[in-house]
Amino acid sequence: MMTGLAAVVESGESLEALLAAGVDPELVVFNAKVYTMDSATPRAEAFAIKGSRFVAVGSSADMRALAGKSTQLFDAKQMTVAPGFIDCHNHAPGTTLLYEVLVGNPYEVEFVTIASIVEKLRARAKDTPPGTWIEGYFFDDTKVKDKRELDASDLDEVSMDHPVVVRHRGGHTSYYNHKALEMAGITRNTANPPGGTYDRLPNGELSGRITDLARGAVDRVGKRSTFTPEQREQRDRDGLAFISKQFVRYGLTSVHHEGGNLRALQDVRARGELKHRVSFETAGNALESLITSGITSGFGDEWIKFGATSEHSVDGSFSERTMGLSKPYPGITPPYQGNIRG
Repeated sequence: MMTGLAAVVESGESLEALLAAGVDPELVVFNAKVYTMDSATPRAEAFAIKGSRFVAVGSSADMRALAGKSTQLFDAKQMTVAPGFIDCHNHAPGTTLLYEVLVGNPYEVEFVTIASIVEKLRARAKDTPPGTWIEGYFFDDTKVKDKRELDASDLDEVSMDHPVVVRHRGGHTSYYNHKALEMAGITRNTANPPGGTYDRLPNGELSGRITDLARGAVDRVGKRSTFTPEQREQRDRDGLAFISKQFVRYGLTSVHHEGGNLRALQDVRARGELKHRVSFETAGNALESLITSGITSGFGDEWIKFGATSEHSVDGSFSERTMGLSKPYPGITPPYQGNIRG
């Protein structure tokens, strides 16, 4: 429900009454197609902003009449204006976007080839010591021109001197080369652990695709780049500042963060580079510390506040077909039981 000046506009009061109320907006946007998401007034032409708040919504003529000497006027030229989107679940450190090999497009719908994935990872392997992980991110098996998933033999072409992994954008499955499987001691005879699978080809050999909790056995082997605490903090700050720009670029103005570096998040805000509002959702020792301190959900302000606790999942991912279903996924029989996660 609208209040204050916006309510005055809706009630049909004269512009003189609005001006008498002391309206001096910082910004007036006019000549727009405004979707208010308010059933009482679903559409408008213009609106006025003051103190980061909508103070009036209405016709272009009425809103322009409210403008003072210091008001910025913006002609939207019939652009569509809608409220920002709220993302209810996001793992958003941003460092992956800045520093890692992106084998799929995290921003736009783009179909890639397996050859392009191998080429990108091979370039990283050339500058990486043997035995150190080569990792690719944002793979989407539905966005591959080859119309098939990756397998271990594809990633063998990247290197047989490095463990290689490509992580699905859904976050519940990964694809490994034979070097990685060998280093982890996983063979065709290795049983699936609780909460995950070592997928196999029709001939019984490992395909290289590993799901959910089964990935831990592989991810624990090999070497990874190390950073000092100062370097990690700097990477986290830069990553958060970068991803914040990407969020607002695509209309995400509020995001629920599933954990992350809270200190870095506050630092980014302090330096004026936090562009989206954050509901910070934590777990583990950090959550226990908050509870002990008496901090509850909602603590904070409109830019950073504590929301619900971090995700608690008992199953896998629908997009990666690791979630238990009563009916089979298309092309998969019998009905898949999923990877129950404890």
